[in-house]
Amino acid sequence: MPTTTFNREMITTTCGRQLDLSTTERVIERSNSLFSYNIHKLKTGEYVIAEKFYANPFNNRYILLNDDQIELLKQL
Repeated sequence: MPTTTFNREMITTTCGRQLDLSTTERVIERSNSLFSYNIHKLKTGEYVIAEKFYANPFNNRYILLNDDQIELLKQL
């Protein structure tokens, strides 16, 4: 029986929504030796801010934002 491998990166956002980051477009990618900070755009037009901490992955955060929230952040 053939096996199929899926390269899925399932995450849960801070609001409880489950998403597959492998189906998103990475818009911004920043990292250093302690953590990475990436912004992914979903097909729905929403964005996910992914904060990944290398030393403690239990502190990783995935924050879901829509277009209106992104525009508000641009004004700050």
